[in-house]
Amino acid sequence: MSRPVISARVAHVLVAIACFLPFSGNTQSAAVPSIGDAFVDSVLAWPYDKLVADLPLSKSVITRALIVTRGRKAHAATGKLETDLSTVHFLLGKYDSSTYHGLQAVELLQAHGLYTLQGEALTRLAYQLRSTDLEEAFRYFREGIALLEAEKAELNLCGAYDNFGVLHEDNGDLESALYYYQRALAMKESLNDSIGIPYSLNKIGTAKLTERRFDEALALFQRADTIRRRIDDRLGLADQPVYFGDLYQAWGRPAEAIPYFEAGVERGKALDYSFLVRYCYERLAECHEAMGDHRAALVAMRAGIAIKDSVRSEQTTRTILELKEQFNAAEKDREIAMLAARAEKRRLYTILVAIAVGLVVVSILLFQQMRSRKERAEHDAMIIKEREAGIKAMFAATENERGRLARELHDGIGQQLGGLKHRLESLKDRTAEGVPPTLVDAIGIVDDTSREVRDLAHQMMPKALERLGLVPALEELLRRAFENTSTSYALEHHRVPEGLPADLATGLYRIVQELISNTIKHAQATRVDVQLLRNKSTLVLIVEDDGVGMHPERMLNGIGLMSISDRTRALGGTFALEGTKGNGTVATIRIPFPG
Repeated sequence: MSRPVISARVAHVLVAIACFLPFSGNTQSAAVPSIGDAFVDSVLAWPYDKLVADLPLSKSVITRALIVTRGRKAHAATGKLETDLSTVHFLLGKYDSSTYHGLQAVELLQAHGLYTLQGEALTRLAYQLRSTDLEEAFRYFREGIALLEAEKAELNLCGAYDNFGVLHEDNGDLESALYYYQRALAMKESLNDSIGIPYSLNKIGTAKLTERRFDEALALFQRADTIRRRIDDRLGLADQPVYFGDLYQAWGRPAEAIPYFEAGVERGKALDYSFLVRYCYERLAECHEAMGDHRAALVAMRAGIAIKDSVRSEQTTRTILELKEQFNAAEKDREIAMLAARAEKRRLYTILVAIAVGLVVVSILLFQQMRSRKERAEHDAMIIKEREAGIKAMFAATENERGRLARELHDGIGQQLGGLKHRLESLKDRTAEGVPPTLVDAIGIVDDTSREVRDLAHQMMPKALERLGLVPALEELLRRAFENTSTSYALEHHRVPEGLPADLATGLYRIVQELISNTIKHAQATRVDVQLLRNKSTLVLIVEDDGVGMHPERMLNGIGLMSISDRTRALGGTFALEGTKGNGTVATIRIPFPG
């Protein structure tokens, strides 16, 4: 496979062409589109080593190429360029921008059904995310590989498998790393990819080296070296000695590692590959130190530092030149800007005055509207407060009247009926010739009437509520309601404080009384459960039956349930009713009780 190479001079010519293209895109000349297409094709043909050789230049060229492809809606080319721009930003250390352009590429390619390119973009983005967001990197790798496998894009899958293996190796999962390296190798061998095969062999060898399986690693590195020599892969042969050097150094054989690192230095210098040269010098320093040759170690260390300083100096010089160009351009722009500034200032002044007047008018209107809303809300709140106070007063008066009537029934009519029964029974005892049937019936009627009067008095003002509290009163209420029926019941209570305020205890009692009355009349239930509990600062009452049920809206229209709703609201609580036909009914009352 040939490697396309573009010199720095050609790259700068391309930038000059790119600067002209955006201003010529709307002309009718046929020559301009052909120049633009040639420019974009040349950028897309850049190999990876040239893409990363001069990152600021690559960023500028790709950005200009994107203007052309977006204008012509060349979606495939735009997606590829966005992917390359993501890589450039990543290598520049701008990780947020790198992720942004990577996701732009993925979304664009997905939207236009370019799934092979989408898979490639996903795996490239995932590889770049491995040092900042490992979880996302794994997710994007899996999605990208799945797309490439579905599209049967074997050439793209080779690189994806290799890079996924690197991700697993970085994560300490050598078993998975070897699995993907070997998948990549098998696919490259089926494609006869002579440049790619040594790369996978070296990756597998490095994994074996990590496991300290030195003999296996050596055999793999030798096989990779043989293939690269056969096809004269100059770039591959440049760093191949490093694999042998790393192997022998890890093996504890520094003397055998030194010639390989020295070869790496020479080949790196020949290709102006400063990173490789610096790496080899650093390893040489370690090997000489391990052999006790401190002088040679110092020489190698100084050489590595000199390379690092040289790279830093080149980067500094490039930065200074870029800043100088930006300054000169800024001076020219400043002259043009000054000419337009005065007219723009007048125009802005007029606009600002108009905006200020508009804001004042809008502010006045908003203030009036807010004041009107506030007054209306206060008025509504006052009405609600007065209504709730009226409801409370009505219930208080009702309870007082109930108490008065209960006392009159018990102390007046109840005692009179008791006296009447006593006299009838005395008359019965004095009758010697036999008790007339009418007298027996009269005694029974008086007895029944007396019992009904007691029950009525109890319902109107239960004594247990006054004497013992809410829970015993509810137990007595349920017992009286269901003692002569086939309906079973249960009362559960938890953390209910003793000595509840009288209005709260009475209100809850009346609510349960009304709900039980409705259940007996309408529900046809075989089971009723009542729960009363305190949850933090709230008293919760739940009454549930297994009856026929009905729609909550129809149930809430009843007078009794409207009374429950009013009582609950008067206590500052909420009332909810749930039920469907055939599935029973659940009533839930929540009353604030800070305690």
